[in-house]
Amino acid sequence: MTHALQSGVIPAPIMPFQENGAIDWTTLDRYVAQMAGSGISALALNMAAAEATAMSHAEQVETLQRSRKVLAGQVPLVSGLIAGHTAGAVDHARRLVDAGAEGLVVFPPLPTFMSKPLPVSVVAEYHAAVVEAVDVPIIAFQTANAGYPVGTIRALADLGGVVAIKDAAFDIDRTWEIVEEARETEGRVAVLTGNDTFVLEAMLMGCEGALIGLAGAFTAELVRMQQFAAAGKATEAYEIWNELGPIARLCWSNPLRDYRPRMKYVLMKQGVIPCDATRAPQTRISEADRRGIDALFARHGLDQARYLPQG
Repeated sequence: MTHALQSGVIPAPIMPFQENGAIDWTTLDRYVAQMAGSGISALALNMAAAEATAMSHAEQVETLQRSRKVLAGQVPLVSGLIAGHTAGAVDHARRLVDAGAEGLVVFPPLPTFMSKPLPVSVVAEYHAAVVEAVDVPIIAFQTANAGYPVGTIRALADLGGVVAIKDAAFDIDRTWEIVEEARETEGRVAVLTGNDTFVLEAMLMGCEGALIGLAGAFTAELVRMQQFAAAGKATEAYEIWNELGPIARLCWSNPLRDYRPRMKYVLMKQGVIPCDATRAPQTRISEADRRGIDALFARHGLDQARYLPQG
């Protein structure tokens, strides 16, 4: 289990909604099954890409329960853990694990972790409370608005239950620092890139894998790209990234919040989901973004539906 959460590609897929805002459970079941057959290391649900902050705890629990049945042990199922305070995180962590989560991705508690300087001890104590509450591997999640200070990875390694950190600071210099610090833990904490705009570059810098929303649409190709990168075959990896990089940079361009509707439109074009609805106040895709994605699909032949197995 630990190894599965320390390398390879872990998609953080979107959540399909119906036009009325209800979860499209039938599409979700099919979508989960498709990703499971793409060579992924694990599957991460209830993440930011899934608009998890717009979902109730009951919906998050049902998502895990249904997906666990669909996966039937094919790949580990992990869940995002989003809370604003320590006691709430502990309570929700237990609920998610009871529902079938075999690992947790611990989001930084906001707004507390946004203020700087942020002491290493505060980050470590928050994660320690979750580690003590549940007996599953933990992935720490560093975001752009809650960057963790130098020394955090070493402190997390000492907790025993934290096996990886998802770096989504979107700062390539900080990625270098994180990779170097993780090496000092001698494999106890791996680095998974969450930087959708420079996925391959992060892998070549030393990230063992990727936990990213982009893999919710281009699953199979990103798995191949990670395998090439791990084998030192940069030329072959770049053949894939030169196609996917432009659409990743468009989808994760400013305003960053709109990567969700952009990715939903991508999945509609791939025939994976029937509707690109989001939950308010998240807006639908703009016409400018729609035209940009259409142009990239035409330029790179992405309409060929060769990224997710169809079934």
